[in-house]
Amino acid sequence: MAKTEQNCCVLTLPLLTEPWQEHIIETRFRIMEQLKNALIAKELRKYENLKRTREWKRLMKSIRDVKDEKEKKQLFKKRTELLRGAGFSEYDFINDMTPMQKHFVDHIATQISHRSASDVWRAFDKFLYGSGKMIRFHRRGTLDSIANKKAGNGMRLKDGNLIWSGGQSPNQIKLVLPYRHPCTDYETEMLEKPVRNMRVVRKWMKTRYKYYLQVTFQGEPASKYRPVGKNRVGIDIGTQTIAWSSPTEVRLAELAAGIRRNHAEKTALQRKMDRSRRTANPQNYNSDGTIKRGIKLRWVKTKHYLRMEGRVRELERKNADIRKYEHICLANHILSLGKEVYIEDMNFKGLQGRAKETKVDKNGRFARKKRFGKSLANRAPSMFVTILENKLKSVGGNLYKVNTRTFKASQYDHTADEYRKKTLGQRWNHLKNGDKIQRDLYSAFLLMNAAPTLEEPDKKLCKKTYPQFALLHDAEMERLNAEEKPHLSSMGIR
Repeated sequence: MAKTEQNCCVLTLPLLTEPWQEHIIETRFRIMEQLKNALIAKELRKYENLKRTREWKRLMKSIRDVKDEKEKKQLFKKRTELLRGAGFSEYDFINDMTPMQKHFVDHIATQISHRSASDVWRAFDKFLYGSGKMIRFHRRGTLDSIANKKAGNGMRLKDGNLIWSGGQSPNQIKLVLPYRHPCTDYETEMLEKPVRNMRVVRKWMKTRYKYYLQVTFQGEPASKYRPVGKNRVGIDIGTQTIAWSSPTEVRLAELAAGIRRNHAEKTALQRKMDRSRRTANPQNYNSDGTIKRGIKLRWVKTKHYLRMEGRVRELERKNADIRKYEHICLANHILSLGKEVYIEDMNFKGLQGRAKETKVDKNGRFARKKRFGKSLANRAPSMFVTILENKLKSVGGNLYKVNTRTFKASQYDHTADEYRKKTLGQRWNHLKNGDKIQRDLYSAFLLMNAAPTLEEPDKKLCKKTYPQFALLHDAEMERLNAEEKPHLSSMGIR
């Protein structure tokens, strides 16, 4: 029976830990990391054994050869039955985890280990039935959270403390971890809701881990006062920039502009780390400077290298926090303009990949296949869309995604009612009426005036709202030109 989806919300509170408690917490993280890796290894062995059977080989050959969709659907059903018969289901994974967990009952409760088994099953589910390509083990020290399956199993809240128990052993270690006393009305209201489950999260801060309690509650989050507009808003999101247009405001800005300085510092540190690693491990490199392959290498990390590694780790943590904070602030601002938002249905994951076609320029040199991977990693436009969509849902708004193939916002001219194809380097639109409009802002304007079908712009609405947009556009261009800081080349501003 499928599980019914329920509304839930999350509250994060810092845990006030002492050194002896942190030692126990780290022990539990190492145990859980080993348990998950052991379960992954066991399930991968089961999968390899299944692939060796004659029945599996015949079935997979039939799936590859059959072209009829109905027949292929029946073959996939048989494949699912074979997988379930071999023990590939969430309940089988939980049963496989149970005998492993009994050796660590002093630290890990049964329900917490079952939750980890469910996490492993989700990875296999995506690998076997979805878009997953491979199953990865946890590298040492990379497990960042431990959760229970439901409230009261292994973790519970009592009198302002998180009580994190072990299993049913008489020698179990029970941790009483106080969390920060709620100091806002929002936190107080949230803690009155029924608890669904809990999670302990660790984050690396400068030289040590800090620990947080994430509590998932049932129902909608506590109300926060946030101004919400009633207008339409069109948003054109690029790999590094964002443009939005509404009847009251037109803006062109960088996404997560605050991370640029940190990224430059991180790049410089990584170059220093590479020089240090080469100096300390000359035996691991070929004469041309490449790393030796095909043999097991032993790497020596100097104290200087470890200090730089810690600095890079801290910069990455800062970048992640800055990026998320700026996305949340921008989403709140968009919400104040309107709760009917129109964007293009973009495939950001596809833009991360390298170009498949090999091109040669006029000098006979191969063109680079790299595209927008670094920009998307730094700016995270997809994360901004997710944050905005969640905020719109919470206030009863909607996020509409127009059909990119038919809408063609970057090619349409509403004054001439025609499409003109442009290269990516053309950052300005020259309309038939003589106006010169910045490309991204004009795309946002067209998205704001999308037709109900989301297939094309509404021509009448475009003509009605264009005069106000043109005034706001010119004011925005004056503001950007008056700024002394350099702008991204994709903006097309000096």
